[in-house]
Amino acid sequence: MNSPHVPPVIQAVGLACVPVDDMPASSVLAREPVAAAVVTLHERDDGHREVTIKCVSDARDLEWPLPVLLDGALVASAPTIVSESDCDTLAIEAASRRFFTEPNLAALAKGQGMIDPAAMFGTGIDEVALCQRLGIHATFVPDHEVARSWRRDAPATAEGVALSMAVRRLMLWAHGAAFLKAVPDPFFETLLPLRERLLDLEQDRPELKAMLRSRPFGRAASFASYYREYRTRRDAGDEDARWATFEDGLSYV
Repeated sequence: MNSPHVPPVIQAVGLACVPVDDMPASSVLAREPVAAAVVTLHERDDGHREVTIKCVSDARDLEWPLPVLLDGALVASAPTIVSESDCDTLAIEAASRRFFTEPNLAALAKGQGMIDPAAMFGTGIDEVALCQRLGIHATFVPDHEVARSWRRDAPATAEGVALSMAVRRLMLWAHGAAFLKAVPDPFFETLLPLRERLLDLEQDRPELKAMLRSRPFGRAASFASYYREYRTRRDAGDEDARWATFEDGLSYV
């Protein structure tokens, strides 16, 4: 559906980090990203949307470092969903590698197009707790746990941590944007193609199984036909078309 309430392209970034010794505890200086995931929602030529996923990890010493790989995975100038602290972590890591060839990360560091998904709901809100409150499956994986399993020649576990984070951030944005715009479009236009893409990856990415069973995906699938009918009428110019209300006898759970 060609909804005007969803950007043509929007992307979410997730990170997996390991601790950095001799740095202040609980500081962005004490985190080194070793894997990242970019989940991109984009509009096709036919007006429908689909999701693409790219996972990158810290290369070997003589190959491209993570900031360069991540910069290449981002769509230039597209809105980017990432926490402010993770954006700071990426900026520090990019500067420490001294390649200076990451224009997309540089733009993010300056706040261009950056969307902090938790900040959409207020200040001082914990991202994982917010996910749990909204019924989005989310687990907090501390950096020292990532470090235990991190191997450059076997990055799948760290990439799974980053991918789960990017997925939940895109879901958080869909909830926040739908509320702030007072229309269902961002929720359904995001979760329906996202669910379809994750189902394709479920066998290879077991960390996604619990997320696919979360309540928002169930609601999106259950109400998909109602949403498509609503959008079809709106796209046909029916100004009286309205989204489901309590009077329609639909469950809000």
